[in-house]
Amino acid sequence: MVLQAVLGMKEIILSDNPLEQKIMTKKRFSAAVEHLVANNNMSYIDAASYVVEERAMDYKNMKKLLTDSLKQKIEEEAASLNLIKVKRGNKLPL
Repeated sequence: MVLQAVLGMKEIILSDNPLEQKIMTKKRFSAAVEHLVANNNMSYIDAASYVVEERAMDYKNMKKLLTDSLKQKIEEEAASLNLIKVKRGNKLPL
């Protein structure tokens, strides 16, 4: 099945839609986010938000669905966008 949706100016195409599963587990949530990032050139934050919106879930439930690796990727992305402050050691500018 192919799902097409318009998110802003991006057209997102999902084949073998991982969002169609009945119960969302950590593994399925992570797979859906990774699928969106790999195939639709989305950021991890956007992909996680998209999955939550498509499933009509409450954002409070997202914390329970984040795997450690996905949490780390979202944190790194947020830090690079200066959305969160991260304690880092001394680092020389390159």
